[in-house]
Amino acid sequence: MAIIFIGLGSNEGDSFQILSDAYLDLKKNVGYLIASSSIYESSPWGFESENSFLNAVLKFETNHTVEEIMNILQYLESKAGRKRNESENYTDRTLDLDLLYYDNLISDEEELTIPHPRISERLFVLNPMVEIDAEWIDARHNKSIKQLLEETTDSSFIEKSSKINFN
Repeated sequence: MAIIFIGLGSNEGDSFQILSDAYLDLKKNVGYLIASSSIYESSPWGFESENSFLNAVLKFETNHTVEEIMNILQYLESKAGRKRNESENYTDRTLDLDLLYYDNLISDEEELTIPHPRISERLFVLNPMVEIDAEWIDARHNKSIKQLLEETTDSSFIEKSSKINFN
């Protein structure tokens, strides 16, 4: 069994419904859901857009291999209408699912970089992660999520939603 964290994000279409559907699909297909964060509203990171994001993080216990998890995530993104951007630039998206951690695995292969390389730079990942497992150790930085949050230079807008959540 592996412990994994999956980041969810959406800023196109009915973002809450898209995240809710993804949440249910992930619960059905990934494994045992240990914890789910609140939903956060955040400004786009790395590009300009008028559309705010909704973000959350889920923690699972799974029997799936890392490759199987990646296939599930890509299938669910496609199912939600996500069109892959061929350029290196970030864009609006219906659904973005990121495998943030797979146990303590470190991989820098072209098709799989884990832990996700920019976790320490993103409040929209760090805030929900602290909520569900502040003491998780990032294997790349050898620091807890709480430490990464304290040290991040990200100052973008983020706010916990008081209106919408999975639970």
